[in-house]
Amino acid sequence: MQTKSRYDSIEYKSHDYARQFEERTKPGEERSPFEKDRSRIIHSAAFRRLQGKTQVFVSGSGDFFRTRLTHSLEVAQIGKALAQRLGADPDLVEACCLAHDLGHPPFGHTGEAVLNECMKDYGGFEGNAQNIRVLTRLSTKSLAYDGLNLTRSTLDGTFKYKRSFATGSKKFFYDEDAPLMVWATDGGVPGENSFDCQIMDWADEIAYSCHDLEDGMKAGMISRARLKANRRLRESLGEEETEWVLEKLAFVEEQLTERSRKGARKVLTSQLIHEFVGAAERELRPTALPTSTDRYRYRLAVDPVQYKHAVALKNIMFGLIVEDVRIATLENKATRIIRGLFDIFSDLNERTAFLFPEDFRDIWLEANDLGKVRTACDYIAGMTDDYAERVYARLYLPQAGSIYSL
Repeated sequence: MQTKSRYDSIEYKSHDYARQFEERTKPGEERSPFEKDRSRIIHSAAFRRLQGKTQVFVSGSGDFFRTRLTHSLEVAQIGKALAQRLGADPDLVEACCLAHDLGHPPFGHTGEAVLNECMKDYGGFEGNAQNIRVLTRLSTKSLAYDGLNLTRSTLDGTFKYKRSFATGSKKFFYDEDAPLMVWATDGGVPGENSFDCQIMDWADEIAYSCHDLEDGMKAGMISRARLKANRRLRESLGEEETEWVLEKLAFVEEQLTERSRKGARKVLTSQLIHEFVGAAERELRPTALPTSTDRYRYRLAVDPVQYKHAVALKNIMFGLIVEDVRIATLENKATRIIRGLFDIFSDLNERTAFLFPEDFRDIWLEANDLGKVRTACDYIAGMTDDYAERVYARLYLPQAGSIYSL
């Protein structure tokens, strides 16, 4: 039974369904434009590669821990529930959620930071900016155009940051995508995100906070003992939020068997997700313009108490997992791999260009100097963790490599 919204459904018009390139509707096609967008994202190669990319724990750390793919699926499920609650289109929000991590490179946020440092003189690198590049340039669906040719609403819903690299912002879109941003946000409010984008962002926060908490407890990195021993983290959380987190952890840790602790972890994450979804409301956007589409007439409002709880869980994850020496060791390895790959692929000539796969080689050969560096970045960003390790080993380790190894 579908959840009934307490709000009237948002109205989407032909302007919201518009695509950059005209398409002929296939005979017998019954899907809505947003359902098509969702299908295009799911069937893309970039989406499949998320199964081999790090969420928090490096891919291959164990068969329990989440990858970017499972995280994206969970974000989409939460986003759909939020859309049904708030009167947005569930297919549109689900598509935005499924696409929200397509541009993330191997090795999680470490890979993103290293690539951005490598690209600082060449237009930068940012995960969300790369999402847009994957959706509109790098993915292939047709002989007639590059990218997936998504609707304006879906593309706008993935444009999380409305500032270009040239502005100096830490979160940005690529300067060359400025015309695309103008097209996607036509009918919106300058500098602000669509309602669908805000739902996607809150769904991501919920999944990140709750599911990474579950993984951290399973790994033994998030516990009452470790939190109590970390004075700096407790001080940053504050007494009230620390006690709230300790209470949640106690529910799991006081179970007598691992089977019951597993059940308790699931009960806890389910309860938290339910509370965070229920904390979201829809309200009129005071900055909406007479020309704004309905997607910009509303904004997301989250209960302040529940928002603080979500932030506390996210800080717990950073304080007890990301800053843990075991994770830091893996991050050091990831830094060397990403930087080493960039050093090789950003400094090629027409002879050594054969290190690229054929499709990237064709792009590289036709590009100018700046385009060649961006192509190297695109290639590295699209790698899975395992593939990046294998390419690095083949290029740098004398005992590794074979004509059959890639």
